[in-house]
Amino acid sequence: MTIEGTIIFISEEAIVGQKQLPKVSFVIEEDSDREFKNSLMIDLLGEKTELIKQYKVGDHVKVFLNYRAREYDGRRFNSIGAWKIEGNGESSSNGGDELPF
Repeated sequence: MTIEGTIIFISEEAIVGQKQLPKVSFVIEEDSDREFKNSLMIDLLGEKTELIKQYKVGDHVKVFLNYRAREYDGRRFNSIGAWKIEGNGESSSNGGDELPF
């Protein structure tokens, strides 16, 4: 599954769980003309935290997602993680001066 939109928040890196893995969460807001846009928080764990480091708030990206439901202590939770992030050329880190050949 994929989602395209603008990054509106990136958390600080935290260490979580028994395995002491790094975790970064970010929020992407959908591309839409609607007055109230949907947004989605996505988690990156372990080595996947490197995926977000080249982006910043305001960058437009396409995110490839993994999602699943989990059970813990009789309660159910959703988890949404990313396995790939692509910029679409609108990122301010891309000068736009590259030639197509």
